[in-house]
Amino acid sequence: MRTLRKRTEPGQAVRLTVDGQPVAALSGETIFMAAQKAGIRIPSLCRSDHLDPIGSCRLCLCEVDGQPGTPASCTTPVREGMVVRTQTDRLARHRRTILELYLSEQPSSPLPLPPIVTVGGRGKGEGGLQPLRDLAARLGLERVRYDAETHRASYRDESNPFFSLDNAICISCERCVRACDEIQGTFALTMIGRAFTARPIAGATPLAGEATGFAASNCVSCGACVKECPTGALQDHSIAKFGRPAKTVRTTCAYCGMGCAFDAGVRDGRVVSMVPADNGPSNLGHACMKGRYGWNYIYAPDRLRVPLVRRGKQWEEITWTAALDRLAEEFTRIKGAFGPDALATISSSRGTNEENYLYSKFMRCVIGTNHIDNCARVCHSATVTGMMEVLGASAATNSINDLDRAKLILVVGANPTESHPVLGARIKQAVRRGVPLLVVDPRRTELARLADLHLRLRPGTNVALLNGLGHVIVSEGLLDKTFIEARTEGLQDWMETVASCLPEVTERITGVPAVKIREAARRYATSGASMCVHGLGVTEHRWGSHGVIALCNLALATGNIGRPGTGINPLRGQNNVQGASDSGSMPMYFAGYQRLDDPELAVRHQAITGRPLPSRRGMKIPEMWDAALEGRLKGLWIIGYDVAQTDPNLKKVREALSRLEFLVVQDLFLTETAKFAHLVIPAASFLEKDGTFTNLERRLQRIRKATEPPAGILPDWQVVSEVATRMGYPMQYRHPAEIMDELARLTPTLAGVSYERLEQADGLQWPVPSAEHSGTPLMHADRFPRGRARFVPVDYLPPGESPSEAYPFVLITGRILQHYNCGAQTRRTDIVRLVDADVLEMHPEDAARLRLGDGELVRLVSARSEAVLPLAVSERVERGQLFTSFHFPATDTNALLSSSADESSKCPEYKVSTVQVEKPDGAQKITGAPTGASRALTRLIT
Repeated sequence: MRTLRKRTEPGQAVRLTVDGQPVAALSGETIFMAAQKAGIRIPSLCRSDHLDPIGSCRLCLCEVDGQPGTPASCTTPVREGMVVRTQTDRLARHRRTILELYLSEQPSSPLPLPPIVTVGGRGKGEGGLQPLRDLAARLGLERVRYDAETHRASYRDESNPFFSLDNAICISCERCVRACDEIQGTFALTMIGRAFTARPIAGATPLAGEATGFAASNCVSCGACVKECPTGALQDHSIAKFGRPAKTVRTTCAYCGMGCAFDAGVRDGRVVSMVPADNGPSNLGHACMKGRYGWNYIYAPDRLRVPLVRRGKQWEEITWTAALDRLAEEFTRIKGAFGPDALATISSSRGTNEENYLYSKFMRCVIGTNHIDNCARVCHSATVTGMMEVLGASAATNSINDLDRAKLILVVGANPTESHPVLGARIKQAVRRGVPLLVVDPRRTELARLADLHLRLRPGTNVALLNGLGHVIVSEGLLDKTFIEARTEGLQDWMETVASCLPEVTERITGVPAVKIREAARRYATSGASMCVHGLGVTEHRWGSHGVIALCNLALATGNIGRPGTGINPLRGQNNVQGASDSGSMPMYFAGYQRLDDPELAVRHQAITGRPLPSRRGMKIPEMWDAALEGRLKGLWIIGYDVAQTDPNLKKVREALSRLEFLVVQDLFLTETAKFAHLVIPAASFLEKDGTFTNLERRLQRIRKATEPPAGILPDWQVVSEVATRMGYPMQYRHPAEIMDELARLTPTLAGVSYERLEQADGLQWPVPSAEHSGTPLMHADRFPRGRARFVPVDYLPPGESPSEAYPFVLITGRILQHYNCGAQTRRTDIVRLVDADVLEMHPEDAARLRLGDGELVRLVSARSEAVLPLAVSERVERGQLFTSFHFPATDTNALLSSSADESSKCPEYKVSTVQVEKPDGAQKITGAPTGASRALTRLIT
């Protein structure tokens, strides 16, 4: 694996002259970088802001006084007093000649392409798509004098579902290979051959040098190679089919919580491409398969286009007016007959901040209850509970870019290369720069394979392991006493709790060797800047909030918080799961995590909304199911959340849904949940509306309408406004900007946020307490919201279920790279050509003992249900443990799980369920032509 350049702090100031213009630069920068900052354009084809320079295209040549020849400006470092020329007649002749040679190899005359109009964002959009053509036009090259008798080797790879490679157009700049290596870290591409026989290939074997093609390689379809290609040799299928976009619209991805900025390419009113923005503050021009290529579900043929009402067992199409009237009438009836507590709403973590705020406002001002929740309940509600108790704030303490400043990275219960691939790629970049990596995970994930230490603990033993690390830190005198004395309280109680957690005792509970526990504790405590990121492997447990608390305790004990490159940073799972909670879609907090019984908030709420704020906390999602089964909850509105597929113990959830008097579901498709509804309302996608999302680093960013929704479909904020108005509480907004202004007036942490400011910045990271405040990239630098952070001692307690003779295996569930949550979006894109089924991972020794093989169908049986899946024999899981995903409704994975949940937050225990494995009657094996499932099996095995 090639080592990347170490990222260094800014160097000393250097002054030089470029084309007669004084230029200020920093030591370590190149002439090209200095000129670029000064607005001086130097031609180049092989150079990229995201890649190490190699100087192969020879177009960025320059002349330097006192230096012979014409060095490449992209590889020549600046020096004090240097005098550089980049635009002489000699250089112009060189460039035109070189460019003519490149063009002579092209199969057709490359005419210049029209410019692309950009909407939103502060940087360029997709650019010319083919810089070779644009550069020819820029240099005034009108004809090619050379008639090449030999052209490049004819080789096409169209095996990837999203893009193709045409080697005839390639110029061997190697940007695709370098992007795969340096940005994504997958190393799927290489160059073979020389001169006219040279070509990039995917899936080459080191010995044979033969290519298997993109589809059969380890390519993750992030699109980095396509984005870097300067000629169009690599091209998206959507561009080939629909044409080059006429304009781009800056927006934010609607998949995971990374908050990647994209330029949506639009032609004739249709979205034809999604290209990651070079100046995206969180993704820095990179993307994953889902964000780059998983957007065309908006054109799926089964997209909901008109409201549906249930008539017996049949659906009947109705008008929007009739649908909104019906919703208002039913909620009014239920409220009148049974009171406000008989109604609840579950808002969407895929929706905007403005929409989530309005749904919470609807419940509090129109209905008069705090029965409002969102799907953060089933993922990071334990993070909110745990971090609030220790720190007084519940969001990431640091920024994503702090990964470049960390001296050690600790990944706990997260698999970011699959669930947050852009962040996972950033971590791999750090590892290749030499930053130590510690991974705590039961599975041997990609990052676990790269880690300096993999602490492979038994599922459900996080607290025991973290307390064991704490014991070593205390017993070996590794506490940061200065930080502790100045900024914390409660140390003694925590020290007493971890005193008995000797590494040898911890090893017996967790299975992690004591020697690794000691080494990990020492490394974390002494690195100088240890940054922790954690995921659902911490929170989705019977004692998930205790796991978060234990992580926070370690950060306090070592002073790894409140500084760059440190902190506690939850990896939020959905695009706006952070913002949905920030905006008040929670039953126990108002927007900005303000207490519902805060008298100052009550006065402010009454003055702005004209209605009193209910002070009694509402029901959390699991409590809603209990209330529905008991007959206390009569009506429920669910927006963009497929609970009938993704919640645990699905038999209970589905029974609860069927008991409701009135269920309304608002979504893009007729989901599993919608099948239980009395009324279904179509929704607009993120590409069809305006608003804001908040990513995992607390950054609010704009989404912008790039295309029109199907005829008649309203954005969610208009739907809830119409219903509220029909129920006697007018909500009249002309644009989401006005909703954000109201939210900012009610929420001190968002007081300085406005659309005007968001248009001028790369988003704003809350807290933003005033219009003059620039946002908060780093939290807790000087103080904690509660004054002093508080050590909270927590003891290890066992998970909700333990293996038994009847159910000897522990099942872990989670995401895979290719799909997202319930799969409603990704299953309606070409991603399904890669993986079209959930598969079950089992250790080879367990498979051999049960006489099971790859591709064989097996039945999983729990105390609650059963499911049939194809088997993948893999050492990614430990003996006695299994893993599968829940992306396909036919699998019904979550029906296997129990209702066990974190005591405080009610976050379900997705990560520990006990099951038996059986061979079903008439079991078959996946054979023959590769299917998505068998390709997934092959990837796991390799």
